[in-house]
Amino acid sequence: MDEIKLLENQLKRMRSMNRFYHLQFLNDVRYFFVIGLVSLIISFYSEKTLYLLPLLALFGSVILAFHAYYLIFSRNYSEFIEKKINKLLNKETYITHKLENSYFFPIQDKKIVVAKFGKDFSWFSFVTLFITFYGISLYAYGMYNIFVTLNSSYFFIFIIFLTLVTFTIGYWWFVNNEGESRLRSIYDE
Repeated sequence: MDEIKLLENQLKRMRSMNRFYHLQFLNDVRYFFVIGLVSLIISFYSEKTLYLLPLLALFGSVILAFHAYYLIFSRNYSEFIEKKINKLLNKETYITHKLENSYFFPIQDKKIVVAKFGKDFSWFSFVTLFITFYGISLYAYGMYNIFVTLNSSYFFIFIIFLTLVTFTIGYWWFVNNEGESRLRSIYDE
């Protein structure tokens, strides 16, 4: 089998991986939205449900970031393969990575997970921030009520600690581009 055929097989695999994690991401957004909304409504009648809201929001953010993690990986690898095939063919045959970089977000640029600010801000960035804001609102409402209404400072401190650990690791991996720099180090070999 020739090199281009091998690369095209890998590209097909990465594109199917990208499709799978997009679907999984969107399904989980729907699930967490409904579960969050139902939990919020139940919390009006049962204060104990307030304990769930920050945990649900935090867990949802980690799961969604996990899917984004695979999406970023598959987009990076797909771009690498497309560029390599184009180089072997000596022409710009594969341009999906260019379209994705322009329409969604530039995969190689610094961003907040998949939200890019500045001139490359897109609808994709807005939706990402909108979903994030929903999760933060659910989290903040639960945390406020845990501290004020339920007067549970130990649980409050535990969730703050868990949040700081999660945020720190997420910042290191996504915003600081640790994951993508690891990919680039392999591509540059």
